[in-house]
Amino acid sequence: MGEMGSVDGAVDVVDQVIVKSAEAAVGEFLVALQSRVGIPAAALLPLIVAVVTITALVIVQHLWAYLLRLLSGDGAAGSSSSGHTVLITGTCGSGKTALFQTLRSGTPYLTTVTSMATNDAMFHVEGPTKRNGVVRRKLRVVDLPGHPKLVSRMDEHLPSAKAIVFVIDAVDFTSNRREVSERLRDLLANPLLQKKKRNFPVLVACNKSEKITANPVEYIAKRLEKEIEALREAAAGALQDTAGGGVARDVGIRGKPFTFADSKCDVTFSAVSVAENDLDELKSFLVVK
Repeated sequence: MGEMGSVDGAVDVVDQVIVKSAEAAVGEFLVALQSRVGIPAAALLPLIVAVVTITALVIVQHLWAYLLRLLSGDGAAGSSSSGHTVLITGTCGSGKTALFQTLRSGTPYLTTVTSMATNDAMFHVEGPTKRNGVVRRKLRVVDLPGHPKLVSRMDEHLPSAKAIVFVIDAVDFTSNRREVSERLRDLLANPLLQKKKRNFPVLVACNKSEKITANPVEYIAKRLEKEIEALREAAAGALQDTAGGGVARDVGIRGKPFTFADSKCDVTFSAVSVAENDLDELKSFLVVK
């Protein structure tokens, strides 16, 4: 007992020395700071405590946010492997961002959003397959803005993409078919996409298919083929008018009317409904391709 008491006493002495040393260091710091800024030491201490407290709270907040991102699978979005990146693109108002958020959260995202920024996250997607039942894969999904002036952002992500989802509005397709055709044609003719292996997977997701006024997928596919062929003919005529002063980017076989079967990409179509979370075909595409 005597030895134990001696040890405790020694520990107390050491603690007192440490505390006094810390107090002395703080005191010297406050005196030095006072001489520089001209503010009394008594007023500086609360200010320093407040700054330290705020800094600690900010650090904790960032650490907590990072932890949540890791738990949800988003933390590695910037360092994901190139073989697991899926791009979501299409025209404005088609539901690209709503699709992105629905895939990410698992519940329908009903808020209408006109996004001018790129959404980029890594998360798990579950989809049915013919061979292995329901498959769960971790994917990096990049939602690109649909505004025409921001289309060039696609080139930043195409080299790492494993598949592309091109979203269109199946309800307003007839009135917007020209714009949709031009955007899809430009996508398929993109030099970065042309450099990829043949049969690169592209899914045209016809959103809002739950509405009674939605155009059928078969009609949309056939109409797009006709519209893209008209664009090809117009481009060929413009090239002839310039006496061969350039090389037209083509997406089909020269001398033959355009069909998606002749595209270098493997283009498929699917009726989807973000509002009703009817995305089984799309999710199957994501986990299989």
